[in-house]
Amino acid sequence: MLVASGYVEVNEESDLDEVKAALATAAIEVTEALDEKIVFLIERDQAKEVKAALDHLKDIPGVRTVYLAYYSLECSDEEKDQLLA
Repeated sequence: MLVASGYVEVNEESDLDEVKAALATAAIEVTEALDEKIVFLIERDQAKEVKAALDHLKDIPGVRTVYLAYYSLECSDEEKDQLLA
């Protein structure tokens, strides 16, 4: 299982609930939400799935910025290259 964690900043505090709902729909766990920040946790089986989930974050309406704080790379070199590309 691969893991990525970080937080997103929303444009306005009023966007918080909508963005949290979009994360839940994408099977991205919300571990905390405060003011204009939402801490997330992504767990997937393959690196390309983690990358797709991270790429999706920036396209959610109401998200201003995405910050990646942690990721695990328990995978092959080929999968690492895909994730970091």
